[in-house]
Amino acid sequence: MPNTIKLGRWAVVLACALTLAACSQAPGGPTRETSDSPTLTPAPVAESFAKYDALRTELIAALEQELPGITWSEDKPASMSKAGDGLCILQPASVKSSADIVEPSRKFEDVFAAGNPVLGKHGFPEFGGTDDVPGGWVVARSTDAVGATVSIESKSPAYLRITVPVTSAACDSSELPTDAG
Repeated sequence: MPNTIKLGRWAVVLACALTLAACSQAPGGPTRETSDSPTLTPAPVAESFAKYDALRTELIAALEQELPGITWSEDKPASMSKAGDGLCILQPASVKSSADIVEPSRKFEDVFAAGNPVLGKHGFPEFGGTDDVPGGWVVARSTDAVGATVSIESKSPAYLRITVPVTSAACDSSELPTDAG
């Protein structure tokens, strides 16, 4: 009896493998395509800071216009740090809202309406909805071709954060512009 069970399991595995192989080679079936677009490499700190800090400023203005009565102020100053893989990460100053934005924004619909045009202008795809995040957080993210990520996270208050891979030998916050906050 034990040999019959082992053979039965192998028969199922073999059948699944053959089915997958047949489906992947079927005419008109899905094919894997490679992207012809070049992968962008991180830029130097000063160039990246100017670009992504401008994005942050424009997002704040758009959100304040779309959600009157909710303002944004600096939460943490700009910084730089090394990621676990050794990549240098720039974080322009993060900001927080004066109130929760989930309900006032109709569960982020107004965040998308305000933010998506700004993201597009700066080479980011639109927010694709909200992420399934435990703990009551409502989170929307967008990542550009360089790997920079904009996130708006709300759980009274909301936070706007940007992380950007940059080229830097020292990866030290002293490389940030003096007016970086």
